[in-house]
Amino acid sequence: MAEDARAEGLFYPGREAVQEIERRTASPHPGAESLPRSRGWFTRRGVLRWAGWGTIMLLLGQSSVGFLSFFWPRKVGAFGSQINAGNVADFQVGDVKVVQEAKCYVSRVPEGLLALWWKCPHLGCTVPWKPDDPTMDQLAGKGRFNCPCHGSIYDRYGLIVAGPAPRPMDTFPLEIRDGRVFVNTNPTSVQIRSVNDYKDAVTPV
Repeated sequence: MAEDARAEGLFYPGREAVQEIERRTASPHPGAESLPRSRGWFTRRGVLRWAGWGTIMLLLGQSSVGFLSFFWPRKVGAFGSQINAGNVADFQVGDVKVVQEAKCYVSRVPEGLLALWWKCPHLGCTVPWKPDDPTMDQLAGKGRFNCPCHGSIYDRYGLIVAGPAPRPMDTFPLEIRDGRVFVNTNPTSVQIRSVNDYKDAVTPV
């Protein structure tokens, strides 16, 4: 009775208004209150959660693809795979020829053939072959490698002669098959030479 006798004022809307509000907010389906509330990912929070995880997985996937594509040969004749550098007969003693696809120089020395990666061991600059510069090895004639970044100088063997480079030029594995020269340019197979050694050349059969 106290509820019925409550005065209708500024903060109390009255019995009829309360009943109308309760009628409008009542569930139109009997027993709907007992049904479990949907907690699927179609809620706003669920969509945001899946979007966040999807973005993270996409970034991880792209990083993995980039990593594998760098260390795994993608196609024949591209850097990272075995590249045909030409016929053995094309290289005479003293010749140094650039192989663009392999990013290296094939150098023919008396002991055989070398595949010299054109990247300077100092800071990674591309080292050009200078055919008109004074030679720095025991062969007659001219030619040497001269790094334009910090002045490191290498001979036909890729051995360091002068400059700040800490070691000789790195080499790629080289193989001779059926009279042709093949260079393995997979970065994981690079041969790092810590000292000057004239025995790294592959002798043609």
